Amino acid sequence: MSRSIMSWIYPAGCFSLPEIKENRCPLCGNFRADCTCTDCPHPVLIDGKEGICGVQGCLEHLLDRELVTRIEMLEGQLAGLREEAKRRERPTPPCPVCGEVQVVAIYDNGPCSCHGHFYAGEKYGWIRKESY
Repeated sequence: MSRSIMSWIYPAGCFSLPEIKENRCPLCGNFRADCTCTDCPHPVLIDGKEGICGVQGCLEHLLDRELVTRIEMLEGQLAGLREEAKRRERPTPPCPVCGEVQVVAIYDNGPCSCHGHFYAGEKYGWIRKESY
């Protein structure tokens, strides 16, 4: 993958760096280079000799209580983010055909549509699909 002066030039059909998910720490979620996790001190057998695991962000040797604490912390953060997304929802003006009011959510699968019209935002309002 080449890089231009302004940004990455992605291969056809690719919209982000392909290695982004593989490059993240499974424990903290940061990129490996920015990971703040410590090396795992758990003793393991390496070629018949005792050593330490040493994996940064190791999930395998994480204690049960640490895993539960991490899950509860992330669930709390996720709940807060969902509340903020819900707060940012906005109602659309009534549909020009039936008068139905829909809700524009930022965490949605696509634009609102009703009776051959779609909602194009506050600036443009409802637009008939054929005239777009």
